[in-house]
Amino acid sequence: MVTDGNFLIYSVEMGLLAIGVLENVCMIVAVMSTSALHLNLRILICNCCIGFILMAAGRAMIAIPLCIAHLRDVDISSHAWCFVANAVHHSSADSVCLSFVFIMLERTAGTIWSKDYEKIKIHIFPCVFAFLQWLIPMSMILGNYLDRANRMHYFLEYPHLPCQIEYLTPSMFIITIFIILIGFIASVVGMTVVYKKNISKYNAREIWFTNSNLSERYQISENIRSTHLLFPLLLLMLVFSILSVAVLVYGGYWVGVMTKEPARFEEVVKWFGRGGEAAQLFDIITAIYTISFPICAFKCHPNLFRRLRRVIGWNSYAVRPMNLNEIPGFELTTAPIRTQTEYHFQELSRQWNV
Repeated sequence: MVTDGNFLIYSVEMGLLAIGVLENVCMIVAVMSTSALHLNLRILICNCCIGFILMAAGRAMIAIPLCIAHLRDVDISSHAWCFVANAVHHSSADSVCLSFVFIMLERTAGTIWSKDYEKIKIHIFPCVFAFLQWLIPMSMILGNYLDRANRMHYFLEYPHLPCQIEYLTPSMFIITIFIILIGFIASVVGMTVVYKKNISKYNAREIWFTNSNLSERYQISENIRSTHLLFPLLLLMLVFSILSVAVLVYGGYWVGVMTKEPARFEEVVKWFGRGGEAAQLFDIITAIYTISFPICAFKCHPNLFRRLRRVIGWNSYAVRPMNLNEIPGFELTTAPIRTQTEYHFQELSRQWNV
């Protein structure tokens, strides 16, 4: 059922996800309270953070019943509960992976309409993009539910709990990977083109020595600064996506061996784990990504970290009391300070007594 190795990995994963949820909540607070980024971009970044939080919630819905089953030897879950939990987890993960596609589209809009983008509050863009960011993954979950062919009914030769079953069909898994791959390529290409376009606008003579308004210059500068934040986050997603796909391919290979060649069961247990512990590396990688995303954002955009410190009341710029006598060349005298009035009367007394 649930092995000791499974329980240990679930415990570590829940601890990492708890830290990740706290960090993403802080990220939302910092992003929504700053004015260094355009409101449309802030909405989409917060939507990505919400995806991380819901992804952690979906994993908790799966892991907690399994941990209770291991400790109490009782199953409190059901197939319906675990299907919903997997749907929440998969749709949130897909939404996070697709987030940069819509962020790239928003930055493209800010580049095309740079003259009026700051003055005209076009908030329809992030609303539509955020809706599509969740509609596409939910559509894939619906397609997975309707795809009843090729369902995987077992992983090992002993019974499985409902939350140990992978409800994502192989065909929908391939479609999901394909859509995410296309989205990532589009994000990289689009962000590169947007960055170069804004750099060329910023270096153009016309924008500084003509009647170009201040709003346009500010919007172009903001596009460049935001790209400096988004590129590291995009690279971070690439690294963790490669690691995740590698684990999935590794796990899929051994699951295929087990289903097609049951005689190699002992070899599968050796390299994949009796409880499929090797496949849980995917969940650990996802949890680490949940933690790394806000850290990378705070590191690449110091204004966000300063804003977070201000919100939580952590002022690291307070002046430290200093002994003035420690300053080279400065000598603090203890002689009384004479005011102008005192000096005036002392001079009158001296002249009177001459």
